[in-house]
Amino acid sequence: MPVSEERKQDITKSLKRCSEETLAAALRFEETKNLDELDAIILGVLARDAANPRPDGMASVTDDMKLVEDIGMDSFGMIEVVMTAEEVLGLTIATEELGSIVTLGDLKKFLRTKFGASNPS
Repeated sequence: MPVSEERKQDITKSLKRCSEETLAAALRFEETKNLDELDAIILGVLARDAANPRPDGMASVTDDMKLVEDIGMDSFGMIEVVMTAEEVLGLTIATEELGSIVTLGDLKKFLRTKFGASNPS
């Protein structure tokens, strides 16, 4: 389903300071709901919100890397990630749901599961 101009503006606003690739993936996701777009969105938002960004950016991150120790996130950055996920993906995420998210892989799995649970096919 085509994305309305208003929704495009909302997504663009939510992803300000993210790369063009992140924005493009989010717009494709909004149109197709293809979960394959989530990784690009997640990495783009993490790159934007990391308190201590990696020198090489997100180019070499792996799913087993810890969000805080290895990727450079802090609690404020994680709040930004959650708010952005809610705005861009249309999810509702409770703070207590985040307790088990330690690695990038945990975050990806959580969002995929959450999206699937909130939007049954």
